[in-house]
This record gives sequence, C-alpha cells and structure tokens, in this order.
Amino acid sequence: MRDAPELTVVIPTRDRWNILRRTLAALERQSVRGFGVVVVVDGEDQQPPELPGDVEIVRVPQGGPGAARNAGVERVATPLVLFLGDDMIPRPDLVEQHLARHARDGGPTVGVLGSVRWHAEVRRTPLLRWIDRDGMQFDYAGITGDDAGWGRFYSCNVSLPVALLREVGGFDPDFTYYYEDLDLGYRLHRAGLQLRYAPGAVVEHLHEYDEARFAARLTGIARGEWLMGEKHDWFEPWYANRFRGADGQGSSRLARRFGAGDRANHAWRAYFAATYLNAFEAEQEVAELRRYLGDQYDEQQLRGHQHVVHHEEEASPDEATFYRTSRGYLYDLTVFAMSGTKRPYRSILRRLVGPGSRLLDYGCGIGSDGMRMLAAGYPVDFADFDNPSVEYLRWRLQHRGLADGGALPPPRIYDVESANDRAAMSAAGYDVVYCFDVIEHVDDPFAFLAGLEATANLVAVNFLEPAPDDTHLHKLLPIPELLARCRDHGIVHYSKHYGRSHFVVYHARRTDPARRLLGHLRYYRAQALST
Repeated sequence: MRDAPELTVVIPTRDRWNILRRTLAALERQSVRGFGVVVVVDGEDQQPPELPGDVEIVRVPQGGPGAARNAGVERVATPLVLFLGDDMIPRPDLVEQHLARHARDGGPTVGVLGSVRWHAEVRRTPLLRWIDRDGMQFDYAGITGDDAGWGRFYSCNVSLPVALLREVGGFDPDFTYYYEDLDLGYRLHRAGLQLRYAPGAVVEHLHEYDEARFAARLTGIARGEWLMGEKHDWFEPWYANRFRGADGQGSSRLARRFGAGDRANHAWRAYFAATYLNAFEAEQEVAELRRYLGDQYDEQQLRGHQHVVHHEEEASPDEATFYRTSRGYLYDLTVFAMSGTKRPYRSILRRLVGPGSRLLDYGCGIGSDGMRMLAAGYPVDFADFDNPSVEYLRWRLQHRGLADGGALPPPRIYDVESANDRAAMSAAGYDVVYCFDVIEHVDDPFAFLAGLEATANLVAVNFLEPAPDDTHLHKLLPIPELLARCRDHGIVHYSKHYGRSHFVVYHARRTDPARRLLGHLRYYRAQALST
C-alpha cells in the first residue's frame, strides 16, 4: 500500500453524522494511505460527535456547502483536493483511481470526475428510476469518451489542483445551496479546466428520496438556478424550462408508478412542476422588487408586509385613498405572488383557452399573473387603479422586454376609474377576463361582476369564504347567490381550492339552455367531488 501525501479530501456536512461516519470509515479502508481528510461542519450550531479516522474538523457559520468547501480548502496544503459529499461512500480504490488519472493526464488545469452509483441499501423506487432516467440529478449518461465537460463538475466526487481552484476564487458563497458546482465549473472552464472522466473512481450514494424530500431538493435547485441566470447572461434554466413544459398538465399516479419512458417522465415532471416553478418564480419576484426599489428596498417590510399594509391603511383618510396610494402593497402583492396561490387558476385557464386567446387581467396589481400568461403566449392587457402597484407593473414590463409586445400585441394598462378606459375595455372584446382574489374587496360584488361581464366572452373569478385571519378589507361575500348567477349564465368550470376559494369560469352572457344545463352538471359534479 503506497502513500498518497499529494491529496486532501474535503467533505462539507450538516446533520448527517451517521452517514458521515460510514463515509469516513470507508476512507480509512482505501487502497492508498497518507492523504488528508478535512470535514467542514456547516453551522456553528452543530456539535459534531467523535468521528472515525485521522480527521481535521472545522466548524464555520452556516453558509451552505460551497462556503464550507472553501473553508476546507483553506486548510489544504497538498497540490490536489478531492471533494466528496458526506453521503457518498467511497469504494476502496477511489483515491487511488483519482491519483492514477492525475498521474496519467495531470497538469495544472486537469480535473478528474469520478462516478456516482446508488448504494445497495437505497430502494429502487419509481421516483428514483425517474431521477436517473430523466437526468434530474446527474448526467453521466451524456458523457462520451473521457471528456466529462465542465457542466458536469459534480463536487460530490471530483478532484483538481488546489492552485487552479484558488486562481478562480473557489465556490461563490452567494450560492447557499445548489448550482454552486455549475458556477464554479464555468469559471474553471474559463481558466482552462479539462475535466476528465474516471468511471472507475466510484462513490455510492447513500440517500433515500421520497416525494417530499425530492420536492424540498427541487425548491433549493430552483433558487440556485435563478441565481445562476442572474449571474450569467448566457445561462438557460434547464430545470425551469423542463418543468414549464409540463406545468398544469395533470399527473397520472399510474403513469408515475408503472409507466415507462417519456410517459412516466412527463407524469413526474407534471407532478413536481408547481413545486419547482413556484420557488423559481418567487426568486424572480423578490429580485425584481429589490432592483426596482434600489436603496429603498427593505427586507423587513417584505417579511412584515401585512403590518406595513395595515399601518398604511390606518393612516389613509379612507379605503379608496389607500388603494390608490399604497406602496406597502408592493411588498404584500410580491409575497402573494411568491406563494404560488394562483397557479392552479392560471393552469385551468390555460386548459380552457389556448395561446393566442386575448386576456384581460382585471385588478392586476403588480401584474404577476398577467406576465406569467404573457410568457405562455397569451396576449394580455391589464386593468387597475392608477397607483404605485401599476407604476411598478409598467417598470416590470419594460424590464422583462414585454412592453413592446414582440410577437404579441403590446400590453395596454387601463385605469378602472377612467370612463374612456372602461368604454375601451368593453369595446375590445376579450376572450377571457380574469380577476383573482379581488372581488372580496369591493362593496357591491354583483355590480362588479356585471362590469367584468361587459368586457369578455368568459369571466374567471374566485369567491373566498371568510377565514379567522382575514383583514377587515375583506368583505363578506354572498357566495351561494354569486354562484347562482354564474350557473344562470352557464358555467364552463368550477372547482374549490384551499378549502375556501370557489373558482369559477362562466359565460359573460346567458348562453343557451343546453349549455346552461351542462354547466349545472359540471358545478354539481365538482361540488360532490370536493365533499
């Protein structure tokens, strides 16, 4: 057994002591010896137990695995560093395989990517098979020859010269979790990295995934992918584009469990699409508000948005003035858009009317729903009070390159208090007018519906049942009577969401008796299914 004093293994860890012990025990059984091992504990709140082997332990403030790896590299005095995940159990010749490849092809810009296999103890579930088949975690199948490509710089099993790593500044600590690998891989590539693939350098991934755990992983990936796009103009969000293609299309449990190939892949993507896209779009919402407000942006107002709105409303002479002047709503509506609450409504609209249908986003606020529909290929106009939220909407349309329309007509923003604008809305002949979480704020909901009906062929609206934490700005709605009006016109869709939101799409004008009867059947069937 020969010595390997030219390499140090760096492992970031948090809250996985039992698995880490097994990883360290496997390092003790390597076919070479004399290499260093640095374990970086991500979080000073963590108290590591006694660990096997001759291990240097470093504790750092919690900043994610990238920052932890940087702290580990600071302790490295060898020319090579090998990054491992704490749940990646190395086979006995892992270190020897890495060193052999560096000896054969090594140089100041050569890195070595090892292989990742599932540990024998990990159950091969349909979810796990999809993760492998659809490339949702690693893309080893795409490697041809021995050039792994910088986009596969997976820091769970990769080695490289420490000098090259330090030359590019290590991992970017802005990436607290996920995508720190790809960002570093790109910067290493710019510095001349040649990433060689060593399939015999194997670690076994000891990590169980169920649907909840993988959803949590996707939420983190979404945040990282958004930041990657913010930092690199060339970057295309691979995950986001993949999930957008399946958003709102429904997911068959049978297809997920027993399907194969593209059918099963699509079913799993559809199943996780809302989770991923909600997190991705939430990052976009906050980033835009921060950019728009500049030095005036206040993170505490985002966190305490309800209190901010409450204090503004108390200081206003009346409710109407409050709606026309509130800047606190910039934070409140941003948080609401981040929640993903209205994604099911948009998905239903997209199933009912195809791209190209003309939409009116009434009571648009900061316009998040309309911009999502614009991105999906729908011409959208907006309507609301002329207030700070709409001023922000105008900026957002310019910032996203949507103000001029491009392939779609340029969006128009109507002032609902202008008689000329109201007449123009009615004359425009929209296919659908939609109004989400607005009608509970008006004094006369029936007059409000009549105004919506004058603008489009279909009306999409939701009626909220009261909840104990509602503000006094939410009026009590006569929901049975409102739904009766919708049934009388002819319901196209009805569903209940979140236990209290009655979402209905109905004909703006009374339709023929056969369609009204069909609408009644849809409504009562949906009511029966919801109970």
